Amino acid sequence: MLELERVAAAHWQGTEQEWLGDWLLRAADGFTGRANSALALGDPAAPLDEALDYVSGWYRARGLPAMIAVPLPLPDDGQAPGLDAALAERGWAIRPGQAFVMVAGLPLAAAGSGLPAGAVVAADARPDEAWLARYHYRGADTQPPVMRDVLTSAADQAFISIRAESGVLAIARLSIAEGWAGLTAVEVDPGRRRAGLGRAITEAACAEALGRGARRVFLQVEVGNAGARALYERSGFRYSHRYHYRMAPA
Repeated sequence: MLELERVAAAHWQGTEQEWLGDWLLRAADGFTGRANSALALGDPAAPLDEALDYVSGWYRARGLPAMIAVPLPLPDDGQAPGLDAALAERGWAIRPGQAFVMVAGLPLAAAGSGLPAGAVVAADARPDEAWLARYHYRGADTQPPVMRDVLTSAADQAFISIRAESGVLAIARLSIAEGWAGLTAVEVDPGRRRAGLGRAITEAACAEALGRGARRVFLQVEVGNAGARALYERSGFRYSHRYHYRMAPA
């Protein structure tokens, strides 16, 4: 669990990062929780209250709320283990949007139904304007300047899209680092949902990963996103662990 979280941190990085013992502090002007939270991977090399004071001050200096990403095992039995319990006792609240990490071996075992007639798959080294226009992090229409830096922060990445004459039908970001492929930023044209495009873009990204030598892939999906979870399960992904963010008390 912790090793996979360490790997995943190399796929989606903050523009500013600092280690505090085994905690990785990340900041990127507030764009995404992963790039603007302290990832707890073990011992912060200081008493917990001192470490929390340092984390709070580090984020305060950058005009950001202090937030800690806490990896958690499966299953969720309702009990807060270890660090999570200690943070809860100190008033650090859970931010909405708890997520699962899912993994699969490559190639994927399941085969999709193919692309719509006339559609093609593209894999670009950088996101073009059409790809970016389809990307809406948490539904937002605005694209902060730091977004491109975060999207291209892995050792290697490709911006996958399914395109037709009518425009970009679906997108995904594929990242390669630490021997793993990572799948993020999966989106489908709202007018073309439930037509197999989610599965098609997932398989297209995983095929590209296989072609680049990756044999394992991970992704993160919100606990409440039942449709996406079912899609990934059908594609051969299994659950590794879960995580959530704890936010410092005001």
